[in-house]
Amino acid sequence: MKESMNSLTQKNVIVGIDWADQTHAWHIQNGESQTAGLLEQDASAIQQWIGKLRKQHTGCQFAVAIETTKGALISALLQHDDITIYPINPAALAAYRKAFAHGGGKNDPGDAMLLCQYLTYYIDQLRPLRRDQPLTRKLAAMAEDRRRLVDQRTAHCNELKAVLKSYFPEVLKLEAARIYADFILVFLLKCPNLAAAQKAGAIKLRKLFYGIGTRSKAEKRVQLLVEAVGLSNDPTFNQTCSMRVTALAALIQTYNAQIRVYDARIAEEVVDHEDYAIFKSLPGASDLTHSRMIAAMGDDRLRYADASSLQAATGIAPLTTQSGKQRFVSARWACTKFLRQTFHEYAGLSIAKSKWAAAYYKLQREKGKSPQMAKRALAYKWQRIIFRCWQDKVPYNEAKYIQRLKLTGSPIYKLIDA
Repeated sequence: MKESMNSLTQKNVIVGIDWADQTHAWHIQNGESQTAGLLEQDASAIQQWIGKLRKQHTGCQFAVAIETTKGALISALLQHDDITIYPINPAALAAYRKAFAHGGGKNDPGDAMLLCQYLTYYIDQLRPLRRDQPLTRKLAAMAEDRRRLVDQRTAHCNELKAVLKSYFPEVLKLEAARIYADFILVFLLKCPNLAAAQKAGAIKLRKLFYGIGTRSKAEKRVQLLVEAVGLSNDPTFNQTCSMRVTALAALIQTYNAQIRVYDARIAEEVVDHEDYAIFKSLPGASDLTHSRMIAAMGDDRLRYADASSLQAATGIAPLTTQSGKQRFVSARWACTKFLRQTFHEYAGLSIAKSKWAAAYYKLQREKGKSPQMAKRALAYKWQRIIFRCWQDKVPYNEAKYIQRLKLTGSPIYKLIDA
């Protein structure tokens, strides 16, 4: 390892950058020479700093260690052919820091120096950052931003439910599939409390509920509201709760509208991606799922050494810890939650559209596994298939895979159409 490390570091000026939102601390090592300083988060300042480095280290290549893969600084550095970025896992640096700071103290210049040291010693074991093509990055950003909007909407929906339970529980009895359903939000904005709903009367309520489900269901909703008795007679409490519900309903309406904008834009853009045919062939996946998988896999076919690397990186593979005669298997939490959600949720979608996936899920449930555990196990199998299709750049073929299960005598095949 030492020979490999020496050969690599001799070709590079090693740079450690502890990034921040306004000022970055940096530390540079070139042979025995070391320098350090601060860099402002400013486009001209970054370019001037790079120019100064080139003058000080003429003809050198720069290897940069940093604890992120995104942001303005990364974009600025990636524009230069003589700069190679090595992303460092923050957990790895934290563990490395403990070897020198047992009490847990840290500061930005110190972390920049540690990043520089870490890259010096382990550069041959780290993978340089390879930026995906613009469309892949665009789909990844849109898919992640959409997910954030969904999570924020969910938080507001949970708050809305909690408020309604306290003063207007009849809304929760209207049997809406989701509390953020458009007709529920429109109803709450017009009738934020039971008194307002009963004042509107049966005729106006019918106009609102007709067209949402069957006629009998609409009548049942109208009757429920007209005959209901208020949970609280305190006018102050009801008024303040009504104001809060109105605000939440308006916010959730905005989230609904913006999520639809993202859905339409993703559906429009994803079809132009060169790997779209691969992910389009997966049973049960929507355009949103296609974009999330494209983002998860990226463009670099060397990003994952094998399917096991993909399974570990996305947190689908379990984590095994062994010491002496003790052995523990647990969920893998050190991963990007968005990636784990992507494959776990796809596994659930595939059950309704893939015969072997439905059979495998059934097999796992018969073994006593919970629905979540069964889906995670299914995601584990799907990732091996997806990885091979992605590597070979070929669409998935359901019939071919089922034939493979038959030839190998898989117990899954016996459950298909059973």
